[in-house]
Amino acid sequence: MATQYRYTGSLDMQHRTRKERRFDETEQDLASFSPFTPALSSTDKAFHLLSYLGNKNPFPRSITDEDTVWLLDNTAYRNEKTGKWEAEFVSAAFSQRSSCAVIDAVGAVAEKIDLDEKDPNYPTIEGRIRPFLQDIKPGAQVKARQGGSTPLKLGPGGRNGISSDTKGLPDSDGGTLLVPTFAEVPKGADGLLEMKTFYAEPEGWGVISDIDDTIKITQTSDPIGILRTTFLDEPEPCPGMPELYRFIQSLIQETSPWFYLSASPYNLYPFLRDFRQQHYPHGTIILRDASWMSLSGLLTTLTLGTEDYKVERMNKIHSWLPKRKMICIGDSTQSDPEAYGEIYRAYPGWVKAILIRKVEDIAAIGIEAKNEPERFEKAFQGVPREVWHVFSDTAECKKFTEDYKPTMSAPKRQKSSKDVPYELIYWPGIPGRGEHVRLALEEAGAMYTDTAQIENGIGQVTAEIDENNVGDDLNPPPFAPPILRHGDLLISQTPNILLYLGPRLGLVPSEDDEEHPDALYKVNELALTALDGLSNEVHDCHHPIASGLYYEDQKEEAKRKSKDFVQNRLPKFLGYFERVLQGKASGEGPWLYGGQLTYADLVLFQCLDGTKFAFRKAVTAAEKSGRYAHVFRLYSAVKERPKIKEYLASKRRQDYSMGIYRYYEELDFGPEGRD
Repeated sequence: MATQYRYTGSLDMQHRTRKERRFDETEQDLASFSPFTPALSSTDKAFHLLSYLGNKNPFPRSITDEDTVWLLDNTAYRNEKTGKWEAEFVSAAFSQRSSCAVIDAVGAVAEKIDLDEKDPNYPTIEGRIRPFLQDIKPGAQVKARQGGSTPLKLGPGGRNGISSDTKGLPDSDGGTLLVPTFAEVPKGADGLLEMKTFYAEPEGWGVISDIDDTIKITQTSDPIGILRTTFLDEPEPCPGMPELYRFIQSLIQETSPWFYLSASPYNLYPFLRDFRQQHYPHGTIILRDASWMSLSGLLTTLTLGTEDYKVERMNKIHSWLPKRKMICIGDSTQSDPEAYGEIYRAYPGWVKAILIRKVEDIAAIGIEAKNEPERFEKAFQGVPREVWHVFSDTAECKKFTEDYKPTMSAPKRQKSSKDVPYELIYWPGIPGRGEHVRLALEEAGAMYTDTAQIENGIGQVTAEIDENNVGDDLNPPPFAPPILRHGDLLISQTPNILLYLGPRLGLVPSEDDEEHPDALYKVNELALTALDGLSNEVHDCHHPIASGLYYEDQKEEAKRKSKDFVQNRLPKFLGYFERVLQGKASGEGPWLYGGQLTYADLVLFQCLDGTKFAFRKAVTAAEKSGRYAHVFRLYSAVKERPKIKEYLASKRRQDYSMGIYRYYEELDFGPEGRD
């Protein structure tokens, strides 16, 4: 490591900001609301003492059905000596209970931000504040399974309930960039039970980004602003930053890892992860654990010691990926300029560009000295002027980063020949059968293009199914969409495409999973059944005679068909899946097979969603009856998955219209008829 020059003015500015913005007064009012340790049994006392040993604890505690577990997304890298993949896995465990009065803590925060308890937003504070007040579970070990096949034991955790373990990993299946890991916990345990590991090869580009007031408005120089933006306000991205990050990602390729650093404690991880998923590229969020379970500590960690913390974390990132070329992005409210200047000098050649957002809102900046040119000159002493740039408008950054475009070609990568984006070829304007493929790709966070979303995409569809198309040397011509192109491969038929994608996207248990042998075929069986009964048969309800005839030409037959479907076929298929979900092979959780989300769950969700659109009375009655509680629990669970939720709310999700699922009032029968 090179000799380091360190500018210490950032610490002076931190103390000045805290004094002028009266942080101490706010912290004193919140200090008494951290959880206390309840009276412990002798067994609990032993577990607490053993937790001082961290992951060397020989007697870890197990996760129970009354616990909360968080698994944090991470980045895998190749060990420089062995060339093998490994990654740091971070997990947190705590009880679903709280030893302190939640209502008092909520009241204290509400009073500080001047919110009346009758305000409709009052419950938002309770939901956001609860992770700060739940009792930690020291010495707990979390069992998990990576990629459906690799068993992991995470922990035991330390005194703060957090564990950090470096684990060796197998190669990603088929060169997939994102591989899921699922916590194996008893039914009743909750939390973030699924995480994603991003596989980053040694060379290429990468991004290190601050969070607070760089990509998310936090107002880190104002104690009341911090409380309001953390516990009440809908998280808001900084103006222009989502567009800038998408632009940078387009330059450095999807294979580049992103790291998001925040001085926030781990209590805010779910909140920040949801925000990142909604607005920014996937990446590893790295937070502080110094103030775990402390409301007043939230204000302290966001305003003191941020430079040391960020430099320490960037040292770790460098140890993982020393050959990458990094872009560092931050803002002027905290110590980002000083931290990035220090890391540039520590590892010459590693950091290629530094972008600092000049924050001009006084509530966020705190003191105007933070934006003085002299500050940046001192912070970046020894850093070439062409490397760092302070900006107010993100348009300036686009021009700055474009200068690096010639060097941002895709990195050399040990890859599968199929390590290319997926191409979905399907009709624009209708969800149709292509929707099952989209849901799988969206859930996995896979790179893909969609002809339904591009100009003249319909031309690609018609070209593939043209009667003069005889295929190529490797692929026969497809009969009809949906069609998937992946590298040299071209396949069609929805179940066939899902059969191909399932293992590659982590949407079936691994073939090496001894607990779930031949899982792919069982998952496929369930998907085929859903497509038969709740897709094909629903289509036949409005076209029972011939698909080439207009609906109006077969309306009477459609009425007979629809009435029979509602009274006989719909209950039969819903009843079947209810039995599946009650069976042992379903496993823990709301899923159809093996205790984990598979593409069969996504297919059933889409089929049920479409059927609900076409037969509103019948499906509503079925849900209210309670006879299919597990089926509708699965439906809700899929709908609330972060990536699916974001997709369903986006413009990429197309409205039902004239495809498989259509609504005709005269066909909307209830169980006893149309009334």
